[in-house]
Amino acid sequence: MFGLPVLDVAIGMAFLYLLFALMCTTLNEIIASAFDRRAKMLRRGIRTLVGSEQLVDALYRHPAITSLAPIEKRGAPLPSYIPASRFAQAITDQFPGAVPGTNAPKSETDASMDGATKQLKAMVERSRDPAELNNKIEDWYEQTMDRVTGWYKRYVQRQTYALAIVLVLWLNLDSIHLIQRLWSDSALRSTVVEAAKTRIQESGGAEPIPVVEYTEGDKSDSGRPVQTGTVTLTDREKELLASLTGWHDDLLSLNAQRQLRPGEKWQRLHWLSQVAKEHGLGWILTVLALSLGAPFWFDILNRFMNLRNAGRATDEPRSKTA
Repeated sequence: MFGLPVLDVAIGMAFLYLLFALMCTTLNEIIASAFDRRAKMLRRGIRTLVGSEQLVDALYRHPAITSLAPIEKRGAPLPSYIPASRFAQAITDQFPGAVPGTNAPKSETDASMDGATKQLKAMVERSRDPAELNNKIEDWYEQTMDRVTGWYKRYVQRQTYALAIVLVLWLNLDSIHLIQRLWSDSALRSTVVEAAKTRIQESGGAEPIPVVEYTEGDKSDSGRPVQTGTVTLTDREKELLASLTGWHDDLLSLNAQRQLRPGEKWQRLHWLSQVAKEHGLGWILTVLALSLGAPFWFDILNRFMNLRNAGRATDEPRSKTA
């Protein structure tokens, strides 16, 4: 049961989808970092929360928040993450005292803090001490951050679709063609399965999808968030992908047609229509697969490998030393 080649084909496709999805993740991270997408979306969420651009500017000038911004960037860099405790500290400092019973904003922001003032007044009136007030402000902030997280996830999903389409057309990633190659070529199938096994073993069971780390370990309230970098493919994985993808065969077909029928009008357009008919369905399947993301395919690959380890593939020797 477990030795059927179909399981190795499934492992191979899950592994290839994982590598392609990691490429999309890497591109997503590069774009997000280059254009400060996280930081800009965070500022947008805080602007929605407090209802005043003037107050947002005041909050971002507060030392508790400016210390979170990446110092290596020029201009006025924005932090990509603000802990709830830092936000509570920054916004209460916009009020004299910021203790229960005190709810008047500073004079310079009085005209522009209506939304925040109303919410803070209500929280001050329901709080018995400064600690309880801070907890309420943090809860208020975290509720909005949940919405910001949803905004960012939708943005990443839309961009992943766009990047998947570009990647699929650039590398000619036809799922149907890849399945056929893995099914018909046992040597290639074994190579892909071994590469998948190596990826699983080296990852320790957890795929290192990059987000942020903190300069003081897990103390997000004290450390400054920095990009961890991007997930890279090994040389062996790059060579494997290069051997499985590309336009080599299709371009050979185009050159053959041009030699057989030189000067034929609309020849290239006719070739493109043939390519679309041949690969279209496979391209669509690949785009849909990549849109599921690298964590999904890493989990699927883990499950398939565990299933395979319960038995022995038919094309494997009974002894590894044999």
